[in-house]
Amino acid sequence: MHLTEDLQFAALVKKTLASIWKYVLPYRGRFALSVLLGMLSAVFNGFMLIGFQLIFSLVLKGKTRTLGEATELPLIGEINLAKMFGLDADAPIGLTGVMIACAFIPILIFLRGFFGYLSSYMQAWVTSRVAYALRNDAFHCVMRQAPVFFNSAKTGELMQTVTNQTATVQRNAMQLIQILAQRPLTIISILVVLFAQDWFFTLMSLVVFPLCLMPIIRIGKRVRKSGAREEYDSRELMVAMQESFAGIRLVKAYAGEKHAEQRFERTNLSMTRNMVRWAKAVEFVGPCVETIASLGIAAGLVYAWDRGLEAENFFLLVMALTQIYPPVKELSRVQMMLQKTTVAAGMVFELLERTPDIVDAADAVDIGRSRGEVHFQNTALYYRESNGERKETPAVTNISLKLEPGKFYALVGRSGAGKSSLFSLMLRFYDPDEGSVMLDGLDIRSITQSSLRANIGIVNQDTFLFHDTIRENIRYGRLDASEAEIIAAAKKAHAHEFIEQISNGYDAIVGEGGCNLSGGQKQRISIARAILRDAPVLLLDEATSALDTESEKIIQDAIHTLSAGKTVVAIAHRLSTILEADQIIVMDQGRILDRGTHAELLGRNAVYQNLYNLQFSTDERREA
Repeated sequence: MHLTEDLQFAALVKKTLASIWKYVLPYRGRFALSVLLGMLSAVFNGFMLIGFQLIFSLVLKGKTRTLGEATELPLIGEINLAKMFGLDADAPIGLTGVMIACAFIPILIFLRGFFGYLSSYMQAWVTSRVAYALRNDAFHCVMRQAPVFFNSAKTGELMQTVTNQTATVQRNAMQLIQILAQRPLTIISILVVLFAQDWFFTLMSLVVFPLCLMPIIRIGKRVRKSGAREEYDSRELMVAMQESFAGIRLVKAYAGEKHAEQRFERTNLSMTRNMVRWAKAVEFVGPCVETIASLGIAAGLVYAWDRGLEAENFFLLVMALTQIYPPVKELSRVQMMLQKTTVAAGMVFELLERTPDIVDAADAVDIGRSRGEVHFQNTALYYRESNGERKETPAVTNISLKLEPGKFYALVGRSGAGKSSLFSLMLRFYDPDEGSVMLDGLDIRSITQSSLRANIGIVNQDTFLFHDTIRENIRYGRLDASEAEIIAAAKKAHAHEFIEQISNGYDAIVGEGGCNLSGGQKQRISIARAILRDAPVLLLDEATSALDTESEKIIQDAIHTLSAGKTVVAIAHRLSTILEADQIIVMDQGRILDRGTHAELLGRNAVYQNLYNLQFSTDERREA
């Protein structure tokens, strides 16, 4: 069982590293330089020990030491400073010589640290660029998904994947590169010097290494899943926060604060427990390794006493051993860090590898500005279950409808009749399962999505405003619009007057979802946005159904201005707003039952008559 899990884990790590490597490739020069500098820093450990050996031999023998006395150095052999520099062989080292020799200790340590710093800087540069590219690609991938994707996706999970998971990949990848590029070479370079100095002592010291690995392996397997669960819990925590904040009005209205807090606390507790397990395992490995390593040092002392080693030689051996165990301790964390990195990267690449449900055809064309003729040809649409299978009952079926440029059309029918589905098909939020939707005689599947939607303006019943200024919310209709064009659009939408009256005017922040504005004000901002877009096709999802009478009159005037010369398709919840439509389309259970003017339908269509009677009798009761 454990072998199978290990093989699966190894395969997953291999796949993850291969995916990350594609993002490293553009920066492979800097990456290779960072690895080489790290390796140089690691190898320098051995050179530094040889330098320390020379310094110890010059300083620790006391004032009787002369320049002519030879020193035996590992790998180099015997050196004589007097012969090398042409100095008096009988001259004592003296205080000046001791100070010069000791000054090389911080120099050697600085050089090792400097190489390590350059390596870390290069690695941070590369991993930051990789994380930047991952975040961008992940966000772009989310933005390219069709609306059906967001029906099942959790916003909090998407936010967690795009931000925190990419940060985890960056952070852990940098640490893994540093550990794997430097620590093995550090150990090897030190061992080479140790074997050259005293092979028997080194060999005996290495006996404890297998003992060091035992707790690493046992603990690593035990907590491998804790790191993974922590990443999954962090996603659930983000979901709990995002939904509570986004639905704060509902939470408050239903006094659901306690429920939201309990949901957050459960996930937070689970994540905290897994974090503690993870930290406990990681930190416990260190003392285990150090304790076992101390056995080697204790045995070394006994060996030094028995062999009568000189102090400078023994100091070198002990220093070298103490330099080995920190990198061993860091290497012990690789398995656990790989687990977290693999899980986090897996979430990111799972998102990156998702193909959007709606994509442009390879030969899709930019239609430019259209005339606004829309034609449904025997169109049918089936929505999908969460498992991807289509539902048995179609949302719309056998829709054949031609909408001529410059005319006003209204869609009426009970809830679920298919009115919004026709909007979604026109915007190509979904592709039809049967038939086609045409714009100016072209199947919209042969048109780029961006040019299709550039020809469509929309005003929804539920207006969405960004947490930004009024100016920028209007400018969203056409991002290159000038200040004069924005103000002109606001005037046509009857929004300029109230904008001028509020504090900061066009620079006023509308708040989250436009919470600083009234319903009518938000709707006028939305209409100004659509006016600025000036698209030949206009979709209206009854923009006045939730407004008071005074606001409704203002909005109707603004919509009348907006609709001039456009192909207008309106979902009508209030029949009073579409009595003058060129054609009213009556829908029921996904089909078109009838079409005609208000007078024609009222005289012949039972469904329309029922809708009309229900609504106007309700309105009369309200007025009474």
